[in-house]
Amino acid sequence: MGAPPIAGRTGSPIGPEERAEYARVVEEALRSGALGEALRGAPPAAAERLRSWAHEAVDDLWAQAAAEYREWCRARAAGNSQEGAPGAAPRAAAGPGGDLVAALAVLVPLTAGAAAVIFLVLGYLLMLVGVQQAAGASLVVTGWAGAGVAAVTASLGLGRLAVTARRRSGPARRSAAEEAAHAAWRAALLERAVLPYLHHRLLDAADPGAPAGSERAGSRGPAGPRFVSPGFDSPGFGGPATGQ
Repeated sequence: MGAPPIAGRTGSPIGPEERAEYARVVEEALRSGALGEALRGAPPAAAERLRSWAHEAVDDLWAQAAAEYREWCRARAAGNSQEGAPGAAPRAAAGPGGDLVAALAVLVPLTAGAAAVIFLVLGYLLMLVGVQQAAGASLVVTGWAGAGVAAVTASLGLGRLAVTARRRSGPARRSAAEEAAHAAWRAALLERAVLPYLHHRLLDAADPGAPAGSERAGSRGPAGPRFVSPGFDSPGFGGPATGQ
């Protein structure tokens, strides 16, 4: 089933790219390691409950990787600023002159190619029937010259298109620093936030009486859902050391 939309309660800066990334992290967590093994033996609705709860708790889970997210934003902004400066010149050059060159790059090969075909056909016909051999030979020479012009101009046009495509695809590629910052943020979100939360809610999700998309009574405090990493007890709530 598709993941529910992310709606931050406190106005988190979660844009479309971050929404999609968060949803992928949740799906990866549901399939990973011990959690994935436990869900394979749990009721079918357990995974959907965990998925829904993870999206409801997006603000609290997002905050667990806030530092790494800020680093990713800084790396992304730095990459955009570096790509913006050299890219300004080609955009400024795009205008009536650039449009004319682009039009000629298409029209010249087509016109030269069509003329070459006509001259070659007429020249070889005249030579074949034996009428006006000199004129036929001239037409053949002219036709082959036109074919050469068509080939050269078509090659130049294709080269220009390749350079333009490579220049436009440059800003879309992430820098190495941005890739590293993105990977660090994603790992922190998965290992420090989403996985511990889902492990903590696993027993709730496996309870047939827990409706999907809701928090069990008493599991949400005033600041949002309370969760701890598996194997640890929150201070004051009892544990082996207190005997409660």
